[in-house]
Amino acid sequence: MTRILLVPVVLLIAACSDQPDTPEPAPTPSEMGWSAITEQQWPPRNEAPATEADLDINPGRVNIAVVLDMSGSMAESRCAGEHRDKAAAARVAMGRWIESVPDDANLGLVTFDAAGVEVAVSPGTGNREAFRRAVGTTRPGGGTPLRSSLQEAHELLAAQGRRQLGYGRYQLIVVTDGAHSSGEDPAPIIETIVTNPANPVELHTIGFCIDDSALRRPGWVNYQSANNPAELAQGLSRVLAESTAFEPLEDFHEN
Repeated sequence: MTRILLVPVVLLIAACSDQPDTPEPAPTPSEMGWSAITEQQWPPRNEAPATEADLDINPGRVNIAVVLDMSGSMAESRCAGEHRDKAAAARVAMGRWIESVPDDANLGLVTFDAAGVEVAVSPGTGNREAFRRAVGTTRPGGGTPLRSSLQEAHELLAAQGRRQLGYGRYQLIVVTDGAHSSGEDPAPIIETIVTNPANPVELHTIGFCIDDSALRRPGWVNYQSANNPAELAQGLSRVLAESTAFEPLEDFHEN
């Protein structure tokens, strides 16, 4: 009789147990999303760490990733001053600004135009002429994919962060003249960067001839307004001044 009664007693105890149900499987990286993968760590560990051969010999190097808006609205003449359009004013301002970027700083460029988002120039120190050519050849067109372009730029900085073992300084500079396209709200990227205490990336935005922007986040993004070409050039100069000593632009005229 003991063996016959043992089974229902055991089953009854199991049924009344307070043990939780079997936990659901952990979400995959794609289900977690970009922000969950990169939170609370720098550089992000969602990719393999740099090998010894990849390490930067100057781990304290300054790193700058520029996002340049060449959407369709950059073809407008409003706020362009003596230039044909805002795109021409931006090209001249960027061309002058790059002369002040230290030779040993890593500089990269992400653009968006009619062709979409593109890493136009990978971060490096010997790429200034390539940077000038990329700025000079991009033409206005298309929408304003701020979220996608910021993510690309942040990933460029994160890759360099792995090569520098997290040391150094990291600046993400956005030059834009318009509101973001549908589905391209940059808020999730901004929040992922700023709310992660381990992430050193500094966010800077120069709003060129725009009243408001999703990038205008006081306390999170260093936002400057520019209503003419001179203010655009000065805004770029001020950003660079925060990380390195250089000769500021006294005037601004197209050659």
